[in-house]
Amino acid sequence: MATQFAVGGAVIPFASLWFQDQGLDFTRISLIYVASSATLMVFPFLWGMLADRHIPLNRLFALLNLGAAGALAFLSAQTGFAGMLVGFTLLTALLNPTFMLINALSFHHLPRPHEQFGRLRGWGSLGWTLPFLPISLWLACRSQPSLGFTLHLGTLCCLIMVAVTFWLPHTEPAGRRQGPGRRHHPYGPALRSLLSDSNYVVLLVAYFCMAGSFSILTYYSFPLLEKVGVPRVWLGPAQAAGVLFEFALFQWQPALLRRWNYSGVILAGCAALLARQLLYAVSDNLWLLCLSYTLAGAVVVFNIVGTSLLVNAIAGSAVRSTAQTLLVLVGSGFGPIVANWAAGRIAAHSGGSLRPVFVFASALAAAAALLIAARVRRLDEAGRRPH
Repeated sequence: MATQFAVGGAVIPFASLWFQDQGLDFTRISLIYVASSATLMVFPFLWGMLADRHIPLNRLFALLNLGAAGALAFLSAQTGFAGMLVGFTLLTALLNPTFMLINALSFHHLPRPHEQFGRLRGWGSLGWTLPFLPISLWLACRSQPSLGFTLHLGTLCCLIMVAVTFWLPHTEPAGRRQGPGRRHHPYGPALRSLLSDSNYVVLLVAYFCMAGSFSILTYYSFPLLEKVGVPRVWLGPAQAAGVLFEFALFQWQPALLRRWNYSGVILAGCAALLARQLLYAVSDNLWLLCLSYTLAGAVVVFNIVGTSLLVNAIAGSAVRSTAQTLLVLVGSGFGPIVANWAAGRIAAHSGGSLRPVFVFASALAAAAALLIAARVRRLDEAGRRPH
């Protein structure tokens, strides 16, 4: 868990700054994010289907991380827009689904996911912060530091994760026949049942809104912080403080799930994201903007992981990986496509200002909150039904 998330922590928060250093404006940066998100309209479903029907999930992790290492090595060598677009798109198709697939791997082996997963996922949050120290030291020790170091560090983390997969528990696909005397879980009927479940569909739509808003948080927060005066060397530590708070929240998540139910936890995440985006839309206070990363941590714990847990409770065992990767399809794919396309257009029409972009992100978070609030009782009942 920690190693897989370290790959993302090394690259994703710093991507926009690296693209700016290569001479790209926000219009072209947003096009890269739109193209990379478009791959997640297809690949998460492909990886989820392979994990559920053909390839043991632990082996799939090795293949995806090996491919992501190659994509990062290719991206680091690019100096033109076309090469950067291809490299980052390949990286996204291979890397982003692993953040949900590792949830599915955990759900397969934890006897009580709603109680145990939060503490396990906390190690992913710590893993996200691991690259921040070497990156900050790199930036502090050089008069003209290059953020290309983050790509090399991400490549190294991918290769370490490939080695770690040899110690992951073996996870055979549940959607294929597993030998005489062993129960078969038909994939097709289970998938049709999942996609006809109105609770699952509502979660997908709300997650589309939340993920689009969170994508703006992920890719445009560092450029805005740098514009208002936060030195580049302190950007990583600013996010690290929020991620450490995220780790603490994960320790309390099981108790909060029992107290608030799934819908209450997910709504708390919607509220945290709305508050965080509004701060970036209107505030110039450096301390307030940096400390608001604690709200970003609350979004991850309450909304992103809370939604994943509820989806796991709704989905049948034969489509458990597919149900998670469909979240990636709308969450890392369709949602960010719309949000990043809009962010590029809004920034271009506002003279490069990111404030209106965060106003738009606030509206997306508010829409997600309204969708969940309208279906609280049904979502909680679905989470309690046996599957």
